[in-house]
Amino acid sequence: MKRAAFILTILCASATLANNQQTQTEPTTSPLEPQYINSFYGVDASGKLIDLEREAVTFRAKAKVLPGYASVKMTTEFKPGRSPVRIAAISQFIIRSRAPIDPMSRFELRALKASKDHREFVMTQGHGSIFGGSATSNLDEGMVAIRFEEYGVSSYRITPDQPLAPREYALAMRGLGSELYCFGADR
Repeated sequence: MKRAAFILTILCASATLANNQQTQTEPTTSPLEPQYINSFYGVDASGKLIDLEREAVTFRAKAKVLPGYASVKMTTEFKPGRSPVRIAAISQFIIRSRAPIDPMSRFELRALKASKDHREFVMTQGHGSIFGGSATSNLDEGMVAIRFEEYGVSSYRITPDQPLAPREYALAMRGLGSELYCFGADR
């Protein structure tokens, strides 16, 4: 009887050890993350990263002058009028850039104004007359509400609060509108 209990104990211990070794050798899969810091990518349902169109913008000032009155509009402008990267209205994005700083203060998703030959967003508008003038900068104009969650070891997943309307968009570092990661949303 003691011998049977001893053999049963050894068999149970061997089974437990084998199970632990199998669990330890099974590969753990972490999500695929971008290679470079501060580079945005789209991500599909399977976790595959999608390259976004990377654009350097031109800052352009447009002035309209009438007798006694003038207006100036400063925009960022880049060609073409439509991004070759098209994504679904319900999409998510990944950026490698985890830091102990609120990501809402670092990154933005912006809707762009598009025409046949270029896309743009307004940085500053000014108006003046012979009696004075003023300028306004509304950097929140065209901003799309987004939320962040940790993704993998060193990245964030960016999700728009609502499905994207069909139009052109850009992801960027907040305050650095000179380098944009662009795409268009289709229904």
